[in-house]
Formats: sequence, C-alpha cells, structure tokens
Amino acid sequence: MTRLAALLALALAACATTAPETEAGGGAARCDVTIKFASYGAGIDRDLSDKVAATVKTDRDVARAERKPWGKEGEYDLCLTAKPGRDAKAIYERYRAMLPPRTLKAPTSIEGPDGMRFETIGPM
Repeated sequence: MTRLAALLALALAACATTAPETEAGGGAARCDVTIKFASYGAGIDRDLSDKVAATVKTDRDVARAERKPWGKEGEYDLCLTAKPGRDAKAIYERYRAMLPPRTLKAPTSIEGPDGMRFETIGPM
C-alpha cells in the first residue's frame, strides 16, 4: 500500500502547476494590455503577430511583454505591462490601431484598462 501511495504522490507532484508569476508587491502579474491572437482553424495572422512583436521590442512605454500560448494552431495572448508612470490607455490605442477592422486570416482582439476592448470582424 505504501508503494501505491508513493506512486500517487509522485503522479500528483508531476501534475502540479507552478504559481503564477508575481509582481514585487506580491500580487499576481498584471497585463495592462492584452492582445489575443486566435484562429479560425488555420493558424493565427502571422504577419500581424510579427508586426506587433517588432513594435513591442522598440516600445519605450512597455516594461514587460509575456507571450502566453494556449492553442494548437499557434494561438496566444500577448500580455503587455506598462512602465511605471506610462499611460496604459495610450499603449492600448497604439496597438489597437495596428489591428485591421476586418480580416479573413484570423481573429485578433485587444483588451485594455477600464474595460477597453476591440475585436476584428471575421468573415460573414
């Protein structure tokens, strides 16, 4: 019986998830702006993803950018955290302007402070 208990404990330990990344204040990591790259069944809009990634690399208002994969076709959320004192709404507007109003490639959405949200319109 102790062997079974040891195997069960080992299996549970292997399934355990790590705690979410935290900020210095001890709270969960925050995303001031989240860009969601989704798919209609044929992958994300790679061109848009690459364009956003290149912009993030040179964005002086972004303190941290974290890619959070969630799908089987390359889908992911891009979590942007503003530098202290920087305007998260301005960051939202900058990246919102990069998203096309309509797309046949893949759906993309963005969420920002105070409930700001935009989604590309897909094929109808």
